[in-house]
Amino acid sequence: MAARRGRYGRGHDGVWRTRVRLALALVIVGALGFLVWAKGEWRRPTAELVDVPEVLGADATIDVRLRDRGTGLHSGRLEIESGGTRIILASAEYPRTTWRGSAAFDATLSAPLTPRERSIGEGPATVRVYADDYSWLRWFRSRGPVLERAVAIDLTPPTLEVLTRQHYVNQGGADLVLYRTGADSARSGVAVGDYLFPGTGGLFADPAIHAAFFAMPHDVDAKAAPKVVAEDAAGNRRSVAFHVAVKRRHFPVKKLEIGDAFLERKVPEILAASGLPDEPDLLKGYLYINRTMRVANEARIREVTRRSAPRPLWAEGFLRQPNSAPSSGFGDRRQYLYEGEEIDAQTHLGFDLASVRQAEVIAVNTATVAFAGPLGIYGEAVILDHGLGIFSLYGHLSSIAVAADQRVERGAVIGRTGETGLAGGDHLHFSMMLYGVHIDPVEWWDDRWIQHHVEERMAAYPRDAASDGTEPRTGG
Repeated sequence: MAARRGRYGRGHDGVWRTRVRLALALVIVGALGFLVWAKGEWRRPTAELVDVPEVLGADATIDVRLRDRGTGLHSGRLEIESGGTRIILASAEYPRTTWRGSAAFDATLSAPLTPRERSIGEGPATVRVYADDYSWLRWFRSRGPVLERAVAIDLTPPTLEVLTRQHYVNQGGADLVLYRTGADSARSGVAVGDYLFPGTGGLFADPAIHAAFFAMPHDVDAKAAPKVVAEDAAGNRRSVAFHVAVKRRHFPVKKLEIGDAFLERKVPEILAASGLPDEPDLLKGYLYINRTMRVANEARIREVTRRSAPRPLWAEGFLRQPNSAPSSGFGDRRQYLYEGEEIDAQTHLGFDLASVRQAEVIAVNTATVAFAGPLGIYGEAVILDHGLGIFSLYGHLSSIAVAADQRVERGAVIGRTGETGLAGGDHLHFSMMLYGVHIDPVEWWDDRWIQHHVEERMAAYPRDAASDGTEPRTGG
C-alpha cells in the first residue's frame, strides 16, 4: 500500500509540474506576444505636406505633418534636392517618454526655403521627408523617404510695366491705371497703404494689359504712394511706383443731436431687425449700433463686393437721383451729442439725398444686383455691381423692387426711399464703392471726369472684341 501511495504521489507531482511549466510557457509566450505587439510595429510613420504648392518661391515655407500610430515618433527630417545637391531644411528628435516609446504621435516640421541663403537655384527639385518611430522592427524596414514630391523653384517675379503716366486723385476719390504684366502673373493690382485693389485682364487685344481702379481712401495719408504689384504662383512679387498727385481735402465736421424720441424709436427697431435681443439701456444700445454694428456692416459689404464683373457694365454716364437734394456729403466727420455731450464720432461714407416721402430710387447705371435685403445701420438696402470693382449702395429703403443676381438697366426703379436703419427721417443714403471701399460719388456724377480718367485711357489700346463679358465675377 505504501509503495502504491508513493507511486500515486509522484504521479500527482508530475502532473502539477507539467501544468506549472505550461502556465509559465503561456505567460512567457503572452509576454513575448505583448512585447511584439507593443514594440514590433511594422507600419512606418506617415508624412503629409501642408499647403505646399508645386512651385516654390523665394519666400516659401515648407510644412510637413508627421504621424505615427504605435510606438511614437523617434525622428524626422525634411530635405530638398536641387541640382544634385541635398540640403537638410529641418530635423527633429523626439525623446522616449515611456518604456514603449515617445508621446509624439502627431508633429510638424516647418522650414523656410530661403533658396538664396542656401544657394538653391531655380529649376526642378525634389522634397523628401524621412521619419522613424521606436519600433524594434525599424532596423529591418526600408530606410528610404516616407514622402517624396517633385517641385519647381522659381525666384524671378513677373515683369511689370505701368502704361498710364499721369494720375491726379482727390483724397477720398479714385482713378484708373493700366499696366502690362508677364504671363506668369497670377495676381496683380494696386496697393495703397494696407489696401489692395485687384486688376482685371481680358479687356484688351493684348492679354498682358490689365486695368485696375484704385482709390485714395479718406482714412489713408495723402502721402501714401500707390504701387502696381504683380505676384506669380510661387509668391514672387514685383512692385512699381507710378506718378500720382493727391489733392488733399478738408472734410467738414457736423454735430448731430441724439434725442430720447429717436432712441426710443430706433434702437429697438434696429436690434429686432438684426435678430438681436432688446437693450433696456437705449443709449448703450445706440452706441452698440453706431459702433459695433457699423463695423460688422462694413465687413459684410466688403464680403459682398469682393467679386465684380470683369468688364464695365456701364455704357453711359452715372445718373443722379431725380428731384433730390443732398443733406449730408461724403467724408463728413460727424460728432454725435446727447444732452449736449459728445458720445460718439463717425465718418459719413456717402451722400444723404432728401426728396418726397417714399420717392422712387433708380439704378444710377446698368448693373447686376449683388445684394438686396436688411443691412444693419443701412436698413433695407441694395448693392449694385457695375463691373471692374465699381459698386453703388442704396440704403434706408422702405421697399426693394429687385433681387440678388438680377440685371438692372440704367434708370430702372430698384426701390423707394424710407427711414429704415439708422435714419432720422425719410431719405436715401447713397454710396459709391470700389471693392467695398467707399469713394466720393461726385466724381462718378461727372461725365467729363469719367471721359478723362476712364474712357480716354481705355480707348488708348485696342479692346478684345472676342470678349462677350460672360465671365464670372472676379476680384480679390
